[in-house]
Amino acid sequence: MLTLIAAAAESEEKISPILAPYPGLMFWTIVAFFLAMFILKKYAFGPIQEMLDKRRAVVNSALENAEQVKAEADAILADYKQQLAAARKESDAIVARARTAGDELTARIKAEGEAQRQEQLTQTQTQIRAEVDKAVGDIRTAVAELTVTAAEKVLRGSLDTAQHQKLIEDAVSELDFDRLQKVGAGS
Repeated sequence: MLTLIAAAAESEEKISPILAPYPGLMFWTIVAFFLAMFILKKYAFGPIQEMLDKRRAVVNSALENAEQVKAEADAILADYKQQLAAARKESDAIVARARTAGDELTARIKAEGEAQRQEQLTQTQTQIRAEVDKAVGDIRTAVAELTVTAAEKVLRGSLDTAQHQKLIEDAVSELDFDRLQKVGAGS
């Protein structure tokens, strides 16, 4: 602005009243400016500064609260991760126990199956022996009858019961029944 005033002063033209310097007006303008600054400082800047300080305190409180909430969230997350890890360990232990129980059950079923097989084998062998003994008994009876028939033919006559029984016992005692049992067991 001073450059305009200086430029106007150098020119010989008439200066506009708006741009013409008046020392009294300048003095009162400066006084009004400082008075306005004093009033603004006392009544406007103070309350505005207090409002800004309160707002700063609210923002700082909100930040601290946010940090506290974040710390709590981090603690909850860590607790959740710990519980999740514990649950995984527990589920792994349950699976391991189930696998062990399954293996034990499989072994027990195999052992029971083997025991049943052995029992059936024993029963089958017992039945075979009984059948062999029955067959040997049937053979003895058949041999005795054949012996009696053969003896009758040889003697061409009838024998009394006592002689008949004696001939049967002699024929049976001469037979090798052990050999017959081996033949019967082999077939």
